[in-house]
Amino acid sequence: MNRVLVCNSQRGELEAIQEVLRNSYAVHLMSSWDKAPLNLQGVDAIVLDVNFTPAQGLDFLMEVCSNHYIPVLLISPPDDPQCAIEARRIGAFNYCVKTERLYSVLEMAVREMIFAYNDQQELKHTIMALKARIAILEGQLKEKTTQTPATPVAAKTQPNSQQQRASMLQEIAKRLNNGEINLPSLPSISYELEELVRQDAGMDAIATLLRKDMVISAKLISVANSPRYGGLRQSSTVEQAINVLGLNTSKEFVDIIANRALYMARNPQYQQILKDLWKHGVACAHASYLIAQLAKLSRPREVFFMGLMHDIGKLFLIQVISELQARNVIDPPSSKKSLDDFLEKHHGLFGRKLLEIWKLPSEIAVVAQFHEALEQATTVTRELLAVALGNLLAKRAGYGQYNLKKDDAEVERTAKSIGLEPAHIQKVLKELVAFMEETGLSFD
Repeated sequence: MNRVLVCNSQRGELEAIQEVLRNSYAVHLMSSWDKAPLNLQGVDAIVLDVNFTPAQGLDFLMEVCSNHYIPVLLISPPDDPQCAIEARRIGAFNYCVKTERLYSVLEMAVREMIFAYNDQQELKHTIMALKARIAILEGQLKEKTTQTPATPVAAKTQPNSQQQRASMLQEIAKRLNNGEINLPSLPSISYELEELVRQDAGMDAIATLLRKDMVISAKLISVANSPRYGGLRQSSTVEQAINVLGLNTSKEFVDIIANRALYMARNPQYQQILKDLWKHGVACAHASYLIAQLAKLSRPREVFFMGLMHDIGKLFLIQVISELQARNVIDPPSSKKSLDDFLEKHHGLFGRKLLEIWKLPSEIAVVAQFHEALEQATTVTRELLAVALGNLLAKRAGYGQYNLKKDDAEVERTAKSIGLEPAHIQKVLKELVAFMEETGLSFD
């Protein structure tokens, strides 16, 4: 959960703003400033009212913008537009005019500011990373062209792993930019069910939607009858299955089952890899959900979906590699290790790109990019921490490759950051193994 500092000299207004923001953010209040240096560690955004200091808060804004990289939303007076202009010149990210509608739009304004600020920062990181990669590739090309062949007619040699990875990345980027790659689509039933849930639709409407997909209907009934959920009465209809599972759990399993169809490739060489990747995604989703509950995050169901999508970049890259290989555009990876290294290095960026194409919320895309690179994220939200930890625990439970020495230390650090104890970790692992073994999901 993002931490928002609210700066306002009026106690009544402070409490009113806290009430507006408390469901979405960890809100900290500040009613005065004595010009002392600021300790803003852990603060993700600031809401600054012009009444905060005699200088309309602009001196405080100058202090923040000179020494910290934190977006500031100014609450400006309705009769002084020059104040907002001056605040933007100093470095305020945005402003809201203080009218009677302020409290109704403030939560949305803060959310949009944080998302937009994060996007700007991450775009800078992406551009820097791409420039670095281009420089490396140009250096390799220059080195290659300046080499003198040992014989007039050189025998054809296999490219080494580094050259192959560079060539693969160039081809994928070029063809993606040219629209020459068939992009996977997010299953429409997930969209449609989410919309029905938002509308508080009745059981009949939800069951009618799910019955349109025979595979999802059958799998959902199978899960409801599994040792984990089934009781003395067995479900034989979609309605009965939803009643057994509950609407939220049913929605989670619909997302799981619908997304299974994405994890397919024409080339049988990649089928086992995709199968293992899907199993890991399901395990990460459930582990992330359990962590979100234990850490008392406000949106555990959204964290579940973030976990399900966290490695979507690997799926995307495998499908693209399979497609380009079938067209004889690229050679197959020289080894599984070479493929694994390539996926580990690039899946975050490509995962974010795909989720943005799908127009999913940017916070989900950020999780896909940074769940294994927390140190590179501009803002580390509690949701991102939950999925990063869920990813590690899914691997520790046997659903992915776990590096005992490196990952144990990372589990300890991440758990501490989100406020969990070792006993919580053991509880998540135990529940995760039971979930994967008892739900009746077929991973074939």
